[in-house]
Amino acid sequence: MSVRRGVLLAVLLTALAAGLGSAGPAVAADPAPLPPDQAQALATAPAETGGSSTKVVDGQTALNASAVAGASTSIESGVSAQAAVGLVPLTEGNIVSASRPVCWANAAWHQWGTWPYQQRITDTTYWCAVYASHITYRTSTTTASGTLCGVSWRSKGLIAGGVGPGFTYFTNRSSAGFSCPTIIPWITIHTTHHEDVKRTDRGVTTFVGTG
Repeated sequence: MSVRRGVLLAVLLTALAAGLGSAGPAVAADPAPLPPDQAQALATAPAETGGSSTKVVDGQTALNASAVAGASTSIESGVSAQAAVGLVPLTEGNIVSASRPVCWANAAWHQWGTWPYQQRITDTTYWCAVYASHITYRTSTTTASGTLCGVSWRSKGLIAGGVGPGFTYFTNRSSAGFSCPTIIPWITIHTTHHEDVKRTDRGVTTFVGTG
C-alpha cells in the first residue's frame, strides 16, 4: 500500500471510530501532516488572499494600543502622546493647532497557501493625524498564524514615510517565517512572506506589496 493511501485510510478509520464511539456531538479532528510532495504543493499554492478593515477610534483607544506586547510606536517629536492622539490641544512650535488629530484602527492581512498549510500575516495599526495635513502618531503590531504551519519568527518595520510635519503617510512591512511539518518528522517545509501596507493622513489604507 502506498504511503498516501495509508494516510488516507488511517484518517478515515479514525473518523469512523470517533463517530461510533461517541454519543455526543461530533468534534472535528486536527488535520494530520501530509507527505512532503502534497504538503509542498499546498504550502506554496498560488492561492494568495487578503483583506483589510478600518474604523475611526477615539484617542484613548489609540494610545492604549501602544501598550500591547510587541507594539512599535512613534509619536511626533516635541508633542506629548496625549496631544498626538487628540486628547489635549496639539501645540507645534509654540502654536496651538486649530485642529485635533483624528485616529483610526486598521487590521490588514494576507494569507498564502491552502488549508491546512495556509500561512497568514496580520498588521494591526492604530494611527492619528491632523486630517489632510500630517501623521502625529502610529503604533503597530504584527501577528502570524497557520493551522499546521508554525511561526518561526516575525518582524515589522517602517519602510517609507513617517510621523510628524511633512509626513502625510507611512508604510509598514510585516514579515514572518513559517515551518510546515510533513508526515516525515525530519522533513519540514520553510516559507517566508511579507506584506507592505500604506496608511495616510486621511485614514486610507492600501496594500502596496506582498511576497
